[in-house]
Amino acid sequence: MSSIIDELGDTSTLQFQPKFFSVELHYVILSALCHSIHTCVFLAALYYIFNSSRDIRKSKRIIAACIVTFMWSAQTVVFVDHCKYMNDLFIIHGLSLESKLNYYFSNETSVAVALMTDDLLQGLNIVLADVILIWRCWILYGSSWKIVSALAACLILELVSASVLLVFDSKLESDFTREQVTWIFIYYSITVLTNCLCTFLIIYRIVRVSGLLASLRTYRGIIEMLIESALMYSISYTAFLVAFGYEFTSPEASPSYSLYPAILSNSITGIAPTLIIARVMAGKARPNDSWTRPSLPHMDSNMRSLRESLHFASVPDTGLSTTGGDVLEEGGVTSDHQGEPETTGAKGKEQP
Repeated sequence: MSSIIDELGDTSTLQFQPKFFSVELHYVILSALCHSIHTCVFLAALYYIFNSSRDIRKSKRIIAACIVTFMWSAQTVVFVDHCKYMNDLFIIHGLSLESKLNYYFSNETSVAVALMTDDLLQGLNIVLADVILIWRCWILYGSSWKIVSALAACLILELVSASVLLVFDSKLESDFTREQVTWIFIYYSITVLTNCLCTFLIIYRIVRVSGLLASLRTYRGIIEMLIESALMYSISYTAFLVAFGYEFTSPEASPSYSLYPAILSNSITGIAPTLIIARVMAGKARPNDSWTRPSLPHMDSNMRSLRESLHFASVPDTGLSTTGGDVLEEGGVTSDHQGEPETTGAKGKEQP
């Protein structure tokens, strides 16, 4: 091990490596858990896409299936790539710490290529997820170009920053430069901005149409707000951005600060849009035209209060009966036997 220590030149770096390897192992274990959840959601989405009773064109079903399949496949490639790396590091070259370090430092180029591939697939998933959220805003706001234009501008900025990051990744450097860290922070800041705007606009529209109490007092309303707005998606990337900024600004920060939020955000990037598509294809979402109707919660509450305030007066007892052919009419009481001779006494004897 003395040779590797001489190459490193710093014992603090050598002390850091076992902790780094432990974090990498935990990363794969948590990734396996998150990917299994994504797989279950993906299979359920495929079932609802092709077995929904709704009258949906076959082309739309195929497009929806292609989107969820691509997002799941991209996550699968990233997961398998990390599993292969962990297999080489801990099983094939895991006999000692020295063999691990030799493998780690002798395969920096291949690791950089794998990271570039993973970043490209993750970036495509993020773009697809943002496009789906913008599409839901388009539907909820009745095809309003004002809403979509602002979100599309954020998406364009996101694509520009992602392109700059791909240029840095193409240099095949395993360590992050200061400029690269800055662009990573810019990229995820724009992503969080886009996600939070979409989430806020969708939640605001749901509350506007259904009412706040109606949206929160039922299980269906809460699920609608969580899934339609992709709230988990926005929260996960916000947490990752905070952890990433703290990790690269604090000298005492652990490398696992942003690693675990990154696992959750990467998986939720595929899970959240898949849930939205499954909900729409299964017919659990509101009809598209219902979002553009006038808001009725206030009218419903007014009608309910008016109905509760109405009291019908009881009919006074006049001693008259409607049985036996008597009919109540406006202006008094008339008899169905009017015009017939009156009879008294025994049956069959007429009054003179």
